[in-house]
Amino acid sequence: MVEYTKKLTVSKEDYLKAIWSLSERGVEQKSDASTRDLAEHLQVSPPAVSRMLKQMERQSLVAHIPYYGVRLTGKGRDVALKIVRRHRLLELFLAEVLNYSLDEVHDEAERLEHHISDEFEDRIDRLMDFPKKCPHGSPIPSRAGNFSQT
Repeated sequence: MVEYTKKLTVSKEDYLKAIWSLSERGVEQKSDASTRDLAEHLQVSPPAVSRMLKQMERQSLVAHIPYYGVRLTGKGRDVALKIVRRHRLLELFLAEVLNYSLDEVHDEAERLEHHISDEFEDRIDRLMDFPKKCPHGSPIPSRAGNFSQT
């Protein structure tokens, strides 16, 4: 995965992760995330979503078609999967090493995922013996953004 996250705000990273979640992991397996769903997911107003999507489109992170939805570009997907990877590795680390309960790990990982270095991420990965799933059972993407088939 390419290193884009140093230039992005926490808010933009959250948007990318939410778009990925809604479009690629959503219940309906949609290819696009609606701005309404995004606003609900992030607990912001639809106009705030529209403003942010315009900024992100200028950075080539998303392709937004008003009144239809938003889709991640390759660059946007790379960043989203980097954040997803960090989040899930942190959840596992918090649960198994620091003994956080499963109902605590998500919120703590949300706070930390934007602030760790690549080196810290790699050390967690090695320490946890290159895990394939987070403590909730979701797959952890590889550094290259791929998911294990096991």
